[in-house]
Amino acid sequence: MSEMAGIVVSHIIRPVHELAFVEWAKRMDDSVRLAAGFRSLIRLDQSPAISHTVVQFDSQQQLDSWLASDVFLLLRAEGVDYSLRTSQPQVGQTGVFSIPGPTSMPRWKQAAATWLGVYPTLVAVNVLMVRPLADSVNWLVLLTGSSIVLAVILTWVILPRVHRALRPWMFAASGKHVKRR
Repeated sequence: MSEMAGIVVSHIIRPVHELAFVEWAKRMDDSVRLAAGFRSLIRLDQSPAISHTVVQFDSQQQLDSWLASDVFLLLRAEGVDYSLRTSQPQVGQTGVFSIPGPTSMPRWKQAAATWLGVYPTLVAVNVLMVRPLADSVNWLVLLTGSSIVLAVILTWVILPRVHRALRPWMFAASGKHVKRR
């Protein structure tokens, strides 16, 4: 008797392709459910940036057959437009997987992305707030006010946009499994 087999596929969704990815993922899910030997599918979303799918088949042969099928290959090729993907095979009923996420990004990329958001924001706060008020407001009060403005703008406006725009680059080399195709 052959042992159950599966695969975990993680997608780092490209910015502005989130809705297209969801539609594509539904079509991929529907098609895998029709494959011979299909056993289960679980999708775990870290919306809107990352999605993980665990698919299991009755045997390795049936999984391999699905992965080589025209339907899968066409859908996978389309999915490249929407995300970077990693895949990890599984054999048996239990397995351990490395799931990409913010903690798996190289720290230097996190630092570079943060700096890209912080520097222009810091310059803007300096030009628009600190310099005009420097002669009339106590420096400690000015520093406190500008740091509050900077923290709020960075947290809720700038860094979410920078990280969203740079998401594919930040995750691209985060693991040995990341594939563009």
